[in-house]
Amino acid sequence: MSFNDMRFFGYAFLCALLVFGGVQSARAQTAGGITIIPASIEEAADPGNQRIYTLTVTNASPEDKEYFIYKRDIKGVEGGGVPIFADPNEEKTSFEMTEWLSIPSDRILVPAGDSVDIPVTMRVPGDASPGSHFSGIFISVEPPKLRQTGAGVGYEVASIFSIRISGDISDAARIRSFSTDKLIYGSGDVRFETRFENQGNILIRPIGSITLTGMFGGDPQVFTVNENRAGVFPGSGRDFAFDHTIDGFAFGRYEALLAVSYDGEDGQKSMDASLVFWVFPFKIMLSIFVAFAFIVIGGYLFTRYYINQAIMRAAGGRRIASQRTRRRSGISRTLFVFAAILVSFALFLLLSLVLLA
Repeated sequence: MSFNDMRFFGYAFLCALLVFGGVQSARAQTAGGITIIPASIEEAADPGNQRIYTLTVTNASPEDKEYFIYKRDIKGVEGGGVPIFADPNEEKTSFEMTEWLSIPSDRILVPAGDSVDIPVTMRVPGDASPGSHFSGIFISVEPPKLRQTGAGVGYEVASIFSIRISGDISDAARIRSFSTDKLIYGSGDVRFETRFENQGNILIRPIGSITLTGMFGGDPQVFTVNENRAGVFPGSGRDFAFDHTIDGFAFGRYEALLAVSYDGEDGQKSMDASLVFWVFPFKIMLSIFVAFAFIVIGGYLFTRYYINQAIMRAAGGRRIASQRTRRRSGISRTLFVFAAILVSFALFLLLSLVLLA
């Protein structure tokens, strides 16, 4: 498969695979004038169950079209949410279910601007392994062999099946990592990165919030994470990134608490993690510091000039300082400027604390 074809293939399915991006089974999945409803089916079932589903395929093009129908197993999902499809010749995992699905034909003719229903029968084997199973039924303008070899350039849509089989369910999960991409930020724009690890045999959808608390107290800031309920495939991990802008003037030490929950076999389960990061708006702080230093040094020089002028007027316009005194005066000026800078910095920090407290 060529690189461009692989890139398009992944993009098209990223839009379609709502089973990994959120529960929105009532929506359609559309590409190249083909529409399929529903885009995903997510249900629980028992071993030995039989069910019939109806997929509706719509041809939005101005001419009659013959579409090909085929099934593919899903064995995992990449970090960005793009599914990994199983090769028919590779070793089986415990998540397949294409053999459970039956379709009446491998192709279908849909008139222009019309829709056709496709009945799909699911027969769950009596010895089906407990946990989540995944598969997809695809509608394409090209035969599946062309899509597998990369020769095809057309469009396809999919209806994704996520079926949870009852039995010995394992719903263990953990937060593998929680961090920011920097330890110190120059502004309040922060990027949080976390990796959820699914150690069980069912699909989980962790959703929760991040709570930010600043070093000066005040009301915590809270925002939602994984609001679209993206899923984590069984026996794998998935990376998430969340961007947030801190309200108000961001400064100092912040603590972030990540708390999420997911639906387990016996109800909701929760997990949490925390981290610390710092915000120093260097440009603003430098500008304030320079302004303080300018005021202090400028005030000193003006006062010194005023005193010298007053002394000269009292002495009849003559300078009375000796060469030695002037040298000592020069040294004291240098020390004073250095001290003024330190005082300015101390005043700047003190004022910053007072304003932000």
